[in-house]
Parts: sequence; structure tokens; C-alpha cells
Amino acid sequence: MATVRSTHPSPAQLGHPSAVTAPRPRYVVPALVVGAFGVYFGSLTPTIITLSIRIFGVDAEGKTLGLSTVVLIGALVALASIPLFGSLSDRTTSRLGRRTPWLIGGALVALAGLTVIALATNVAAIAAGWALAQLGYSAALAGFVALIPDFVPDHLRARLSGMIGFVTAFAVLAGVTLGSRLADHPVPMMIIPGITAVVCLTVVAVVIRGADSGVDPATLQPYSFREFAASYWINPIRHADFALNWISRFLFGLAMVGLTTYATYFLVDAAGLSITDAAAEYAHATAVTTPISIGSFLLAGFLSDKLGRRKAFVAVASFLTGGALVYLAVNPHVSGFLLAFVAFTIGQACYLTVDIAIAAAVIPDVRQTAKAMSVYQVAATLPYAVVPLIGAVLLPLTGDNYALLFCVLAACAAVAGAAVLFVRSIR
Repeated sequence: MATVRSTHPSPAQLGHPSAVTAPRPRYVVPALVVGAFGVYFGSLTPTIITLSIRIFGVDAEGKTLGLSTVVLIGALVALASIPLFGSLSDRTTSRLGRRTPWLIGGALVALAGLTVIALATNVAAIAAGWALAQLGYSAALAGFVALIPDFVPDHLRARLSGMIGFVTAFAVLAGVTLGSRLADHPVPMMIIPGITAVVCLTVVAVVIRGADSGVDPATLQPYSFREFAASYWINPIRHADFALNWISRFLFGLAMVGLTTYATYFLVDAAGLSITDAAAEYAHATAVTTPISIGSFLLAGFLSDKLGRRKAFVAVASFLTGGALVYLAVNPHVSGFLLAFVAFTIGQACYLTVDIAIAAAVIPDVRQTAKAMSVYQVAATLPYAVVPLIGAVLLPLTGDNYALLFCVLAACAAVAGAAVLFVRSIR
């Protein structure tokens, strides 16, 4: 097992307000907010809108299968790489630190992948570009999410998550707006988010320099196949709270990714809009709900930290999200989409704000924060592999029955809310 600097708290201390003894860089919280905007603008924009636009442009007839295939390939790459990169980040001996090489290097690789997508002329090339981009974003996220338990005390984590949610809402709005306005200009549409990620993560790297120390090579055991395999595993029996939160995040992710992935095609196939009008309507709904999302992120983070409670916020958010999907299933119209999207946005914002704080609090071993947060990140990434499989099977077999799809996703959200109630170490 890798040993890192003693400036980190012991596992028993993790989650207590006074536990974080690692030197906290000045301006680390604002830097993490900036970094979050960059990494989520870069990584979410393709899955939300620009991949569907690019695939529609090269293969309109096979758009649904093409999108499902591309998203699935990217998700499998992320699933295979995120835990590995997290474990390697914990062992990184670079003078630049444990996290910085993964932040910057990952963002540059992702930009290269997005450039491939921008220049692609067929779905296969888009799939290759997205696989490369996902590899890069996996490395960047492995370094980024570890910075929260590394440098942010527990009593500030939900508020930080709220601020991250605040800028993520802007990132989503910016991405949808970018896609709707540059649909006929694939090069800037694809690479602008990638360039933004590089710039924003560079800001983070500058702020944490000095405090983000590399591991002393003398303290490390040789890297073995056993440790490589352990990168993907945290014992769910010994660490039941971590496992329950992981399951909740995965199931909620299915509901969230299901709607965002197929929203554009839902508006085309179920609501009868053209691809251009569907992208515009999606942008309109995002613009309407962005202020609501921002308010929900900030209020949920503040109240959760203030009350010292996490589970109730996550459970209510899950049930609200499930209700929104059921409503959309029985109201497959533009007006129904907007109303459901409002409720969906509130639920999503409240869940994501508080669940990150839960994840940081139930880390089994503080010496391996990047590994634990990367395994947690798998729960957020795995839906991008599962949802395309569900969509690729369910939609063609049922004649594009989005009502059935959304009801399945609603059930996932409801179970996600129930699962987190059994986490014992938090209130």
C-alpha cells in the first residue's frame, strides 16, 4: 500500500471539521470552482448536445445507434481508466505534485480527442476521438476530485459542492448554447470546451503548487499487479457506507444521464421537432432552468452544511427527479418537457451538491483519497455505458417508446434515494 506525506489526516479523522491538516493553499476554493467549470464544460458539452449534433451530421439515419455506440465506447474507456489514474495519482512522485500532472496532461489529451471529433467524417472517427477525449478527462477528473478531500475540510464541502454546482449549471448552459449556435461549425463547437478546460485546470495547478507535493519514492512499495487490480476495488462488505453511496450515485446517474443523453432525440422523435429546433428548445429549457439550478445548488449546500445533514437532501432530490421523469413519460410534448426539466433540474442540483460531501466523508483510507474518489467517480461514469445499452435495446424494440424508457429511469432514481438512507456514518 502506498504511503504519502504525514500532513494528511488519519482515516479515523476523515469527515470531521478539524480533520484536514494538510496545508491548504490560499484561494483553493475559488480555484476549484474555476477548475470545475472548465472540466465539466469540456466533458459534459459533448454528451449533452455536441456529440448528437456531430453524429446527426455524418449519419442522420443511424443517429440513435451511432450516439449510443459512441457514448458507450467513451464510457468504457472512462470506466477502465479513472480508477487506475486515481491510484497512480496517489503514487505520483513528480516535482509538480501528485495531482497537477494528471490535471494538465489529461486536459491536453482531451483537447486532442475533441479535435479529432471536429474533423471527423464518419461515426467511427467520432468514436475514436471521443475515446481519446474520455481518456484525457478521466485523468483530469482523477486528479481534480481528489483535491476536495485533500484540501477542503468537511464543514465546507457541501458549500463547495454547491458552488461547483453553480458553475456547472453555467457550464451546461454554455455547452447547450454553444452547440445550438455553432451546429453548422463543428471545429469551434468541439474545441472551445476543450481549450476552456485546459485554461481552467491550469489555474488550479498554479494555485495548488507547493502544497501539492509528490510522494517520496522511498516510501513506496514496488507497483505490483495486485495493487493495479486494487485500483478498481473497495471492499463493499468492510466499507458498507461507501458501497451504499456508490450504488445510490450509480442509480441516480442512470436517471440523470438517460434524460440528458436522449433529450434532443426525444424532442425530435416524440415531440416532432427538427434537429435544429430540438437543439434550440433544449437550449431554451436550459436557459430557463439555469437560475433555478444555481439557487438549488447554493441553497442545498448551505442548508446541508448548516444543519449537518446529508441523507434527507439526497433522498428528496432522488424522488423529485423520478417524479419529473414520470411526468415527462406521460406528457411527451414541448410544454411537458419544459415543466419536467424544471423539476429534474432541482432534483439533480440538490443531489449532486450533497452527494459529493457524502462521498468525501465515507472514504475508507485517507492515504488513498484519489483512489477512493476515482472509484466513486466510476459510479458517476458507469451510467454513460449502461444508458446507451438500455437505449439501444429498449428504444428500437418498442418503436422509440420514450415513456417506457423514462419510467425505468424514474425507478432507478427512487431506489437511489432509498439506498442512501442506509448510510450509517452520516446524518
